[in-house]
Amino acid sequence: MSYHASSLGCCAHVASSPASIPSFLKQQVEGGRTDGYWIEAFPFRAAQNSGQNLIGYGLGFQDTPSKIEMFINPFTNEKSSNWESRQLAVLDFPVAMNFADISGNGFNDVIISDKYGPSMNDIWPNGGRVSWLENTGDPDAENWTRRTIGFSPGMHRLKAGHFTTKDRIQICAVPIVVKSSDLTTPTPVIIFTAPDDPKSTGDSWPSEVVMKKHLVHEVVIFPSLDGGLDRVLLAGGDGVDLIWFDNSAWKSFNVGKGHPQTSGNPYWGAGSVAAARVHDDIAGYIASSEAFHGNTVSVYTKSTHTSKGIVDIKWTRHVLEDFGPLNDQHTGSIHEVVCADIDGDGIDEVLVAMMGSDPPSFDKTGVWCYKPVDLENGTFSRFKLSNVSAGRIAVADYLSNGRLDFATISYSVPGYFESPNPAINIFPSTSIIAEKLNDEVCFRVPRAPSTRFASELEFLDVSARKLAIVVLPPNTAHKVPAGSAVKVMAGTVTWLDGKSGKIEKRVLATRPFTHVSMSVNADEVRSQDEGAIFMLLKDSKTSGTPPYSTMDALVAHNIIPLHYPEDVCAMRFPWVKVEDRPWANGRFKGLEFYNLVGFHVRYADDSDDVIAHVQLWTAGVGVSAGFHNHVEKSFCEIHACIVNGTAKGGMRWAIVPDDKFNPDDPKLDDTGLIIVPDLHEHGPLWRTGRDGFPLLRKNDTVDYPWHAWLAGDKSASGKQSYDVWIAFEFPSFATHSVSHIKPHTSNLLKQGRYILSEPFSQMIVGLLNCSATDGTPVVAFSPSQNQTWDVSNVTGTDLYQLTHAQTGSLLAARWPPVDGQHIMGTHSPANMSLTSSWAITVHRDACVLPAQRISV
Repeated sequence: MSYHASSLGCCAHVASSPASIPSFLKQQVEGGRTDGYWIEAFPFRAAQNSGQNLIGYGLGFQDTPSKIEMFINPFTNEKSSNWESRQLAVLDFPVAMNFADISGNGFNDVIISDKYGPSMNDIWPNGGRVSWLENTGDPDAENWTRRTIGFSPGMHRLKAGHFTTKDRIQICAVPIVVKSSDLTTPTPVIIFTAPDDPKSTGDSWPSEVVMKKHLVHEVVIFPSLDGGLDRVLLAGGDGVDLIWFDNSAWKSFNVGKGHPQTSGNPYWGAGSVAAARVHDDIAGYIASSEAFHGNTVSVYTKSTHTSKGIVDIKWTRHVLEDFGPLNDQHTGSIHEVVCADIDGDGIDEVLVAMMGSDPPSFDKTGVWCYKPVDLENGTFSRFKLSNVSAGRIAVADYLSNGRLDFATISYSVPGYFESPNPAINIFPSTSIIAEKLNDEVCFRVPRAPSTRFASELEFLDVSARKLAIVVLPPNTAHKVPAGSAVKVMAGTVTWLDGKSGKIEKRVLATRPFTHVSMSVNADEVRSQDEGAIFMLLKDSKTSGTPPYSTMDALVAHNIIPLHYPEDVCAMRFPWVKVEDRPWANGRFKGLEFYNLVGFHVRYADDSDDVIAHVQLWTAGVGVSAGFHNHVEKSFCEIHACIVNGTAKGGMRWAIVPDDKFNPDDPKLDDTGLIIVPDLHEHGPLWRTGRDGFPLLRKNDTVDYPWHAWLAGDKSASGKQSYDVWIAFEFPSFATHSVSHIKPHTSNLLKQGRYILSEPFSQMIVGLLNCSATDGTPVVAFSPSQNQTWDVSNVTGTDLYQLTHAQTGSLLAARWPPVDGQHIMGTHSPANMSLTSSWAITVHRDACVLPAQRISV
């Protein structure tokens, strides 16, 4: 089956050049399972093409039937943020399932086979039941009514469609064997046709055996090219076959014989099959795994000048991968292949479900992706998408955002192969893009409030830390490993501290000339109303253990996933001695001072707004990074220390006027000092006004005092050691005021809903016509018109914003506010020379109305 995202309408964008394979973030749907076999993307409504639920189950055990569970998609369910389960049925040895609206009520019913038996060598002779479970339309309903469709021992795969008529739902159902251990007798291909009243409790559905095939392990619907009847792709001992009904007779076309017979091996042919779309050809190529539970991935390709479709075309088989020798039972690790356009370039990729192996193998576990490079010659590139056992893959647009995601269930079948930690996982497509930019990487991320799911991308392993960029939607929890730390780049991150029991909050910057810990003593962090973008620093055992006595122990590793662009994955990030940087201009000769560049983080929209530029530094004992004041370039810089190897490393800044300080021969008595311990960040060191906004020089650069990182002095032992820190260069932003004038406590403004009044006439301030249009004037009304305003603190500052409660419009004006100036309400407060951030206090003569009253 080929999977495709639905259209995004006129705003959708399809890249003209090949898109990079997206990254996928693993999220557990259900862990702690006892078994695992089948997973299906289940559209609850018949007309639904995104936001699907999941149905998952295992085969069960001799003494314990299997629970058929539906997991409700939290991305389309406002009631819960978890994948809540509903038990649809309890069945003995269920195998395959599909869905269709059999009852005709607009909701998809479940079609499922059960009573298979414990294994292919122990088939229940009276089993192989096919049933349907009625969906009444209540997503909370459990134990759906089951009705029998028919029986055939060894029933193993089925699909719903219209094969001989479009008037009735039909089911193509195929056993894998007809009796225990019989691998040679052909099995029937059965077509069940729904009766007039499928809800009647009478006999089984009318059925017809249309042909027989050998050891069929996969059944896939192939739609007609002209909108007619459905066709069926089969993968089995005969290889890959397409079968279909043509007017009055069933026909068959063999695409290829698959894996050839070999001496002593009872399996040959194909084990799974999927047709891949290439632009407007729904069978641009065909993917297959070989043979039954084999270790071979193959594709069938056709000439670029060949007609569309499958029939009467010469197909050429190409072996893409052989995962090595089979086991003693002549089986391997591949259980399914699917085709889906996961990168949106109009050409399907192949996703391969690897169940795992004994002994464990990285190559034989998880999901591999094969992307066409040269189809006619069968050339594909390969990427790993998941490292957890995958029995089957369910591809769908689970997040309803126009991008394809996938879900897997671990393969864990007693007596065959049992995954050590069976689970159901979903892998949403992440929206973090990585591009090579000269010697640096540019990461483009979505604005946190605009995304509905978390994205995480690991990119660098250095100094016993794995660095990752994380984007969280508003009010979203994100699991973090023990020992992690966070550096916020946008928004707010909070967590419940496991030791103190207090809520910890981190924003873009702590208070000026202080430091704060980045360590998270919790198993999850949470964003607030504005969402969050942050760097996550996770423990690593692959990049040395601090402290570091030589730079050889400080090698940095590129850990950007291999499905990102090849040029990005091939990049190296060496520590370069600063004296060798072209901008050093002869300085820092002989100093143990090194730099690692670098990473740009920008928004992935038309604005291309900068979030931060990030680079790393390290300095040995007694080294000064050189006093500087950023007079050439304007940004606000925060340093986050990974390892304070010298114990006394930190930031110094001049406390005397700039012209009284000699950066080439600094007197430390003329400086202040913040020692920045391991996993701490310092606050702003730039000069600000009383409102917290940076002061600017005449050339529009941020006004800094002379400042530098100075490593600690030599220890008594005389051993070398290195400080390692990350420099975050942000566009200028407001922070807490450094004013030494403390307002009276009674005059501090509390966040809440207020009525604004003109202080002399007591008239109420509001928007003209209560309009949300940009530039709407703010005017005074009689006290009878109570328009209200929400007053909230601007995160990380002492400033406030005034938001019109009825329209969401912000109050904006020129800064500083003066008597008689015009003010306006606007949705776009970034107008030239305007601000929506205010340093305001409660007027001493304000009286109390139903809402609080303040003066402006």
